[in-house]
This record gives sequence, structure tokens and C-alpha cells, in this order.
Amino acid sequence: MNKIILTGATGFVGSALAATLLSRGATVLAVSRNDQDGCRTETAVREAAAGCGLDLGAAIRDRLVTFDAGQGPLADALDADSLQAADAVWHCAAEMSYSANKLAHAYQTNVCGTVDLYRKVAAHAPACKRFYYVSTAYTAGIRGGNTDETLHVGNPCVNSYQVTKWCAEQSLSVLHQEGALPVAIFRPTIVVGHAQTGWARRNGFGFYMFVDAIEAVRRAGASHARLNLPGDVKPDLVTVDRVVDDMAGLTSREDQGAAFEVFHCSGGRELNNRQLLSIISETTGVRATHGPPMTLLDQRIDRAIDANRLFASTDWTFNRTSLDAALKRESRSTPVDKDLLARLVDWYRSEVPLKIPPVAGQLETQA
Repeated sequence: MNKIILTGATGFVGSALAATLLSRGATVLAVSRNDQDGCRTETAVREAAAGCGLDLGAAIRDRLVTFDAGQGPLADALDADSLQAADAVWHCAAEMSYSANKLAHAYQTNVCGTVDLYRKVAAHAPACKRFYYVSTAYTAGIRGGNTDETLHVGNPCVNSYQVTKWCAEQSLSVLHQEGALPVAIFRPTIVVGHAQTGWARRNGFGFYMFVDAIEAVRRAGASHARLNLPGDVKPDLVTVDRVVDDMAGLTSREDQGAAFEVFHCSGGRELNNRQLLSIISETTGVRATHGPPMTLLDQRIDRAIDANRLFASTDWTFNRTSLDAALKRESRSTPVDKDLLARLVDWYRSEVPLKIPPVAGQLETQA
């Protein structure tokens, strides 16, 4: 594991991956937008290191190199010299909006931007062994059921993020067939905080949308909320430390091979929606029950969670046999249980800031 090109280092998974790779001796070439001096990237990686309990020492100063794409394509930020030395790419950056109004922008970012980056790396990075693309397990569509590690065809997608991630996977499959650079599609399920520290980004994405919704009820002075969700559905939650450990493990494989790979990074399904809401209720002091909205406040909360309602109302079982085989892992870690989820919710709701070590020296940046 030597030099890794990484996009999305200011995001939740991307920053945790950057910190993890740095802790294992890699040099990280982090490509970001609107970060000319590299401070936003450095801050995100330092926060992730603290959140993951990693002591990076001088690694950020010595082995984190930032590239600023301004407002343009990420691929344009990389110069020929940097590409020459790259051993692998992790493309984590994405437009995360679900809005149909942002479909064109999401397509430009998630599909066209991915294709441009792949083509530039394939043409100018002779040492690069594999292009890893971070997608989502929910490119499987909304049918649910048993879901294999393969490309999906004809399954219904319901938002701009899901649609454009599916399109990017298909595009990379076509590019892989040209034989220039092997591709791996990496699909996490619902990523939650760090299993040991609880750390997460407080951005209301995914599972934390429901925490924010019930917290909003508490702040409004109410003691009860009804959420229109099926109680028996079991979402697949995976902790961020498990995700980035799997990512780093894939990167460090001695034999990267030449096959097109698809991996599900799932954590397993133990708790159903009823249990999840019960745990959030216990930590917030708001009694959350299932059913259609009855009050104006219920209606506001119902609109707030609508973006994730279909995902929280569908049961999937994600096969991760290929990922475990690639990592030579015989057994999986246990799924998120009640005690762990309670700790994750407690940390997310806390207002105690992370203890982030001070900056050590000058960060290397390239515009």
C-alpha cells in the first residue's frame, strides 16, 4: 500500500478512509473541490482520525497531499507526475442529493465525473492496479429480498442518488471491458458511527435522519411522535470502522487481479424499526410509535423522513460472500445490537466536541 488517490476525503466515509490509510503507512493523494489551501481536507481527516481513535502523528503533514479541483471536474486536479506514482484509486466523492430537481447535476457529477476520472487514471497512471468505486448497496432497487454481489438490471430506483450511482456502475462495467484498468464496485449498506467511539458526521443522513426527526419533536416541546414506518422491517446497519477496514483490506491485497469485482459491505440485520425507534425514544425522552401522522407536528416529521421511507420499509438481505472471500475472512462481525446503537445515538446527540490534535507542520497542497 503506497500512494492512493482518494476523492471525497471531506466526507464521512472518505475522511475515515483517509485516516485509516495514513495510519497504515500509505500516502494519500486527496482530491477535493474548493479547498485551495487544503485546510478543509486536513480538518476533515484530523477529525476522522480523532473520531476513529487513530494517532496519526506527523502522517498528515508528511503523507497527505491535497489537490484542489476548484469548481471543476475532479480529474482535472491531478497532474501527470502524481498519476504516475498512484497504486490505486478510491473514488468516494458523490452528489448525495435525492432531489429530482438535481438529477442533471447528479448525473454530471456521479456518472460523467466518474467516467472522466477513470479515463484519466487509466491513460496516465501505469502503476495503478485497480479503480475502486464507492457506490451504494441500494442500486439493487426497491424490490428487496436476497441481493447478490452483481450488477443489477431492471430494478426500480426512486431518487437521483440511487439512479446515478446505478448508471455509474453500468458505465464502469463498460469501461472495464476495454481492459485498461480493473474496476471494483464497493457497496456499503447504511453506514453508522464508529463501533468503539460512536463518532459520526452530524449531517442527518441515512439512519440519523430518524434521530434528527425525533430530536426535533423533543425540541418542539412534544413528548410523543408517530412515524409512518413498518415496525418489523430490519435495516442493514454497518459501522464506519468496519467499512473502512474492509476498504483498506481490499487495497492492501497483494494480488489485485484483473476481474470486474462487486462487493457488498453489509453489517447484518438484527434490529427492526420498532426496536430502533424504541432506542431513539429512550435516549431522547420522546415516545415514538408507529402509525400515520395524527398531529401537525407528526405531519411535519412525516414529510422530513419521506426521502428514506421506502428504504426503511423494504427488507434486503445483502450477500457479501465475494467481499469476505477477497479479504480471506471466514467469519463476520456481529450486527449492530441494542447496546451499540444506544451508544451511537447518545454520541450523535451529544454536544461534546472531539479532541482533535493540533496541526503538525505545513500540509503539502497542489492546486
